[in-house]
Amino acid sequence: MSKSFSVDDTLFRAQAKKLIRKLKLDEPTVVKEQAGLLAQLLTKITPPFKSFPKLRGKATYATGGSKGAGIKSVKVGFNRAILRIGKLNSWKDKGMRAAIRRGDTDFLQKRLEHMPGSNKHGLRVEKYSDNIRNKQRNARGRVARGTTPIVALQNVDVDRGLKRAVGNVGIAKASLASAAFKLGRPKPPRWISQHFSKVRSRVRVSKNPAIATFKATAKGLDVAARNLIFVEKFRMTAMVKNLEKLIKFNAKKAGFKTK
Repeated sequence: MSKSFSVDDTLFRAQAKKLIRKLKLDEPTVVKEQAGLLAQLLTKITPPFKSFPKLRGKATYATGGSKGAGIKSVKVGFNRAILRIGKLNSWKDKGMRAAIRRGDTDFLQKRLEHMPGSNKHGLRVEKYSDNIRNKQRNARGRVARGTTPIVALQNVDVDRGLKRAVGNVGIAKASLASAAFKLGRPKPPRWISQHFSKVRSRVRVSKNPAIATFKATAKGLDVAARNLIFVEKFRMTAMVKNLEKLIKFNAKKAGFKTK
């Protein structure tokens, strides 16, 4: 199940409007810019990441090591969900080798059920498919600890499935990064932007009244959704401070004394 949430101009409140009018800035432009920064910051705190990112600092889509952390997490989850049947030549039993060749899952499941020394007792045996693996994942797109794995064959299909899973790292970030990009922010790193065609991200900007709205949908957005109120507050505070600095700069430039 995918997670989705919408964001509108809740950042753009009376205090900010007042400062913008003082500076004679174009409201729709400022609203669009702030919405883009918000979407980018939400992307930053959306997994994967090595540790929860700080809100302060340069506007980025990811922190150092994020992609590597995502790949590691995917591999761990994949191996919790799927066990390989094993290399054909590793089986001394001719019946097992023959069953693996012909893909006889019923035979393999019955033989593995009580096989001495096996770590696959009582496990379901299936031909690998991405759909089978996805059923092992929860609504957040993760494979929980303690999940009963499925024994999958053929090995080559499992390996290809793992490669596809690793290739999907960055999809959750892409849903919000796509909104940020549409709102004028720089394009994110390729490992994120390559997923733009796979995600749903809707953006709307109006001039009168000045409102920017974006909506993103993807698995893995639960972290961003939980922290939305804190990120909005942070961006609002940062915007007001920047506008106040700009007012002081302009006043000083005009010859007025400023504190």
